[in-house]
Amino acid sequence: MGKVDASAWMNALLYFLARCLVLLFQLLPVRVAFHLGRIVGWLAWKTLKRRRIVVRKNLEIVNDWLKSEGRASDEMPPLDEQVREVFLRSGANLLAGFTFTRMAPEKVEACLEFEGAEVLLEALAEGRGAIILLAHMGPWEALTQLPVFARKHGIEAPFGAMYRPLNNTLLDEWFKRERELKGTRLFGRKSGYHAATDFVRMGGLLGILSDQRASAGELVTFFGQKAVATPLPGLLGLRTKAPLVSLSFSTIGPAQWRILVSKVEIDSGSDKIDRSTLAQGIAHAMEELLASSPADGFWFHNRFRLPRKYQNDN
Repeated sequence: MGKVDASAWMNALLYFLARCLVLLFQLLPVRVAFHLGRIVGWLAWKTLKRRRIVVRKNLEIVNDWLKSEGRASDEMPPLDEQVREVFLRSGANLLAGFTFTRMAPEKVEACLEFEGAEVLLEALAEGRGAIILLAHMGPWEALTQLPVFARKHGIEAPFGAMYRPLNNTLLDEWFKRERELKGTRLFGRKSGYHAATDFVRMGGLLGILSDQRASAGELVTFFGQKAVATPLPGLLGLRTKAPLVSLSFSTIGPAQWRILVSKVEIDSGSDKIDRSTLAQGIAHAMEELLASSPADGFWFHNRFRLPRKYQNDN
């Protein structure tokens, strides 16, 4: 009984601290949050040696892929500077993202350039909803404002997102409530598949974060390396007949970002599309997404480490 009570108290304490911390960040002006975040990122870069090694390894792979594809820029900074910039941008994007959740729509619009609205409008014109592939890049918390922001560009559709429920029930309920108040319906990755399918079929736009390493997925080629990726967005697309699009964030200046929506097409080369083909198509879309601004990506875990059960296939 004591252990249960201790666990409940700990969850309540974490919930209280998280609420206070997030509220503090939300009250900051976005430019203050951006620059404060870069300071936090710099401190993390200076102190977290192991994370620096992981980020460097990931960026080496991405840089090699960009060179092999003839897409490396002559202006690309040295690798060590890229690693440092990932830390700085991640701090800025994280803190600014919290600020976005409390900003008025017109102030959000002043910080974001939105390109590719016509891609979403074209997808929705088919009448089957659409699935949006997302990556952990840029101030992704700003996506809570996407329903309001999209309407300014003529996009009238309900928004939803697949997410992984938090272990702390109090935090999870608060997280869901905050997102849904902004007009985004959340579906658990395990329990919400059928509800998400119905949501898309009714004309909804469903966002799915698809860039992180999957513990259970399909073996694919990702930035020239073997990796595991989820076929989930493709499976939902097949089931609903909904088109797939991708959405990327790029930092273009202090507290300024560009959102770009692009078409995603998965070609199997035949009439049959299996799970492996779907996962590879999603991986290619993620390559394009992250290659648009590698320094805005979240590279702090070993993205290319294969789970044990896949290592014999490598």
